[in-house]
Amino acid sequence: MTTRTLLGTVACLALASCAIKDPPVGGDIMPDSARAKIPRQWAGPHRSGDVVPNWIRSFGDSALTALVADAVERNPDLKAAAARVEASRYAVKVAASSLYPRIAMKGLGERSGREIGGNKGFGIDPPDLGGLGVDLSSGSSDTSSLDSSSQRWVMGVGIGASWELDLWGRVRSGKAAAKAESASLEADYEYARQSLAAAVARAYFSVVEASQQEANAEETLGLYEEYLKLTDQRKQQGHASDFELAQIKSRTAGARDTLFAAQQARAQSIRAIEVVTSHYPAGKLGVRRSFPKQPGAVPAGLPSQILERRPDVVAAERRFAASFHRTNEARAARLPRFSLSATGGMGTAQLDTVGVIEAVNWSLAAGVIQPIFFGGELKARQDIRSAEQRAAAASYVGVALRAFEDVEDALANDTYLRKREGALGEMVSASADSVKLGRLQLDQGQTDMFTILRLAGENLAAKIQQTQIRASRLRERVNLHLALGGDFKGTGVPAK
Repeated sequence: MTTRTLLGTVACLALASCAIKDPPVGGDIMPDSARAKIPRQWAGPHRSGDVVPNWIRSFGDSALTALVADAVERNPDLKAAAARVEASRYAVKVAASSLYPRIAMKGLGERSGREIGGNKGFGIDPPDLGGLGVDLSSGSSDTSSLDSSSQRWVMGVGIGASWELDLWGRVRSGKAAAKAESASLEADYEYARQSLAAAVARAYFSVVEASQQEANAEETLGLYEEYLKLTDQRKQQGHASDFELAQIKSRTAGARDTLFAAQQARAQSIRAIEVVTSHYPAGKLGVRRSFPKQPGAVPAGLPSQILERRPDVVAAERRFAASFHRTNEARAARLPRFSLSATGGMGTAQLDTVGVIEAVNWSLAAGVIQPIFFGGELKARQDIRSAEQRAAAASYVGVALRAFEDVEDALANDTYLRKREGALGEMVSASADSVKLGRLQLDQGQTDMFTILRLAGENLAAKIQQTQIRASRLRERVNLHLALGGDFKGTGVPAK
């Protein structure tokens, strides 16, 4: 009757247990004042539609795709992040283990003896020296002092189990918090992987930019060297002065310095790629010298999509979920804890020359623990978790707003850079024509050498700016995809 009552009580308590609440997600974490400021469409110019996947392939450069895959595969920081993700998954298992009964078994084999001196005829208990650091609680000693000596064997095996009924969701909240923390680490890993790939792409385009600037400097240097020879010939013929020759030499030396600076920048950019791909920075990596094609317009989608796909935003959301569950865990820790325990075993005690005693024992118990006074510790822990939850919500708002800022900047920059590239293209073409026409006028004696040098300098400056804009457009496209949380499955590296 008592057993049935106990089991019935346990069943009622289990049915009365409450399910843990789900935390807010996405924009629901934001306060109404922040959520109301998010527009339904991007403010920057763009096309509507979903974000293009596999964007790293959109540049049409197989060498770039291979470099990104190599960097993602070899980078030690990513390997460390992957190990942290793996550890967090085991932490979830640790947190979930308290949901199940804990079962343990104990086996015992003991040989003991004693010798008694003094007056043995009055049944006085012999002195007990205690365990001396060894647990001998499994057997009971003979206390009679009638015999002067005795030896015995004690053997047995026992098994026990205990289980806490998670009525208020304390253990389940801890498991949910650990799971959310693991998910946040996975999102951090994914964002680190995408950031690494973007860094490789930007460095790659910087190498191409330096190569183009080197080509511009070589072209200008060749032009100045040609003018230097021409001026030297004219001086010998008496048609040019030492002043003009000195001016040409100065311009030629300046163009040569520009060439060396471009070569230095290219070597440094190559070493930067080698480092980020975990290779020794020897400056020997082969990279193309011309720009790949500019990718077409990228559809950006609705602003709310960024909350669903950008990994750092997802990580912030999961950290908020973890703090939400930790708060519930701390709140439930102040409530009563209900537990069940059961033990059972069998053993034998054999006293030499006397006989053998066999025993079977079992127990079934239920207990309730209610914290009463802990010096304010439990309430303080709950307050700490509540403050951490508010901090996580504020952090999420900040991450989301910065993500929107990144996309708006990338969209606007892409538009303005495209317009600037068009204007500079016209400037380069017109200045090149002016140099050609100026040379004809120089041959006809209608202009001087200084005019030609000025026009050549303007043409070089326009080419330098045009090259910078082309590289900036490619890098801004990388920034746009990173801001939108575009996936990197196209690199050939599986998502982890």
